[in-house]
Amino acid sequence: MRFMATAVVLLLLALQSNSLQAADDTRPRYSLKQDQPDIGTNIKRDIVGGSVVPLDKGYAELSPEEQAYVKSQYEQMGPNDEPPFPINGLRPIYKMIAAGQQKLLVTGSMTLAVEVNSQGEAMSVSVLQSPDPEMARFAASVLMLQKYKPALCNGSPCKMQFPFRIAFATRY
Repeated sequence: MRFMATAVVLLLLALQSNSLQAADDTRPRYSLKQDQPDIGTNIKRDIVGGSVVPLDKGYAELSPEEQAYVKSQYEQMGPNDEPPFPINGLRPIYKMIAAGQQKLLVTGSMTLAVEVNSQGEAMSVSVLQSPDPEMARFAASVLMLQKYKPALCNGSPCKMQFPFRIAFATRY
């Protein structure tokens, strides 16, 4: 009998806060399904799950509550401040990283910080925590290729970091 390992990116959240978990219990959760189901089934499993922010929306398309949640991940954001955010939403990032997870089968948490300039370009990625150096390099390259909505500081475009936190798991 042949077993196929399915790599799963669990709790693939660009934004998560332990202090808000209790309040988030009633929030809808968003996921990303496989393009093709595993051999022997027609059911497409989640390859990414647990996001409290819709994966297919840019910052401007998020509801005021979702925008407030994104802003809550930063220290001292004023009413005229906005964080950087991927222009095409989180879906393309998650999809590419999930494809890398299918090859690398990493288990553990990773935290990255993308330095986004005032034009919305990724300038660098800092690896703060990673279960695997190869996955960290891959995820950093995916994040560097993205275009971001620049942050706003008191209404003007400015440089700011975009935090990216994920947890990887595999299932058989």
